[in-house]
Amino acid sequence: MSVEDVFNPCAVAARRTLLLGAGAMGIVVLAGCGGDEPSAGAGGQPGGSSAPAAPTSARGNPFDDTGSGRSGDPQVPSNALVAAGEVPVGGGVVVKDTVLVIQPAKGTFRAYDAACPHEGQIVDPPFDGNPIIQCPRHNSKFKVADGSRVDGPATRGLKGIKVEVRGGYVVRA
Repeated sequence: MSVEDVFNPCAVAARRTLLLGAGAMGIVVLAGCGGDEPSAGAGGQPGGSSAPAAPTSARGNPFDDTGSGRSGDPQVPSNALVAAGEVPVGGGVVVKDTVLVIQPAKGTFRAYDAACPHEGQIVDPPFDGNPIIQCPRHNSKFKVADGSRVDGPATRGLKGIKVEVRGGYVVRA
């Protein structure tokens, strides 16, 4: 009798577990996608207003590209990367999935291409005043001060992007 003809209960159990887990995940996803029952209108009677719900934020997202800005919103510069208040002092944020904006000292902003020059992995923003920017893939390290290479397989530093603060936003200069 060949090895292929022997019944392997472990393989069957593993396959069954995988299929049951996938089925359970599908049920969870479908349950999460289900809509709520429509609520009753004014006075608890059906047939209330069909107007869309009011937005949860009075100002909305200034970086929303849907063009749904309302009057009274501050003018967001067209080249804005992030609101200055969103960048922690001694840390940074990756915006638009391509730019690392950092604030090493209060009111001082720098920006770099967030892709590691080694293989393009997005680098981790520094935090708590750490003077090093690190790539999570192969541990290349770069200086917060100028983006230059400190260590790792990257052969050059991060590409700098000129920025300034305008109207409370960090913008490309």
